[in-house]
Amino acid sequence: MNDPNGVASDPRDLLRRYRLRPKRSFSQNFLVQPGAVTRIVDATVALGPEVVELGPGLGALTHALLARGCRVTAVELDKDMVEVLNAEIGGHPGFHLIQGDAATFDFRAHAAERGTRLAVTGNLPYQATGAILRQVIAQRDAMRGAVLMVQREVRDRLVAAPGRKDYGALSVFAQAACSIETVCRLRPGSFYPPPKVESAVVLLEPRQTPLAEETDGFRTVVRAAFHTRRKTLRNALRQVGDASRTDEALRKSEIDPGRRGETLTIDEFVRLGRAWEAAG
Repeated sequence: MNDPNGVASDPRDLLRRYRLRPKRSFSQNFLVQPGAVTRIVDATVALGPEVVELGPGLGALTHALLARGCRVTAVELDKDMVEVLNAEIGGHPGFHLIQGDAATFDFRAHAAERGTRLAVTGNLPYQATGAILRQVIAQRDAMRGAVLMVQREVRDRLVAAPGRKDYGALSVFAQAACSIETVCRLRPGSFYPPPKVESAVVLLEPRQTPLAEETDGFRTVVRAAFHTRRKTLRNALRQVGDASRTDEALRKSEIDPGRRGETLTIDEFVRLGRAWEAAG
């Protein structure tokens, strides 16, 4: 059983006890480093006591959050993990378990039900990271912030600056909506079984005033600019609009048509998006 002081049973012991093995289909790599659990929980608790945990797995973070006085709604897709969570901590009054897909969770409805904005946390399954990040960014008005474990390369894309090879559409959309900082970095040995990649924990906090509103024009020019990274802006935008509209938008935004999308700042994308809509 889990320690009442908030130290969860070792995931390897729980897997043996319940005769389970990590499933590749769910990208299951269980966190076994207590120090990392503490840092993630500290960052989450600082956001607020109403927590949604995505992909709790065997409950390492869940148990620690409950021990710190949080109310935790855990969203877990794997029925075997659901059974373990119910058996280990199902009776805790602050714990609510939903068997479902974290990539489709309705954060706004849950925040309305709880009457407060949410702290979101979780060790994201690698194959669903993109979909979950899009949900978090789109529904950030329901959150105080999100503390998420992702692949190191995803972290690099989230924080990349213009001109860097990691800078892309995810960088623009995430940074426009949220301030982003790295909580900690984790080597493969921090998990069982060890993944083939390094991981990082990031904190996303919604900006009071976004750097850009996600208008249709903004989304169009950002996605077009990075869809074919090596093309100039003129050639990239001509894939989504005719030559006349492209040239007019670039002229009105005062952006050199020969530049590539990876060199534009968020402010420049905002100008280009507005000019694109006006030219249409």
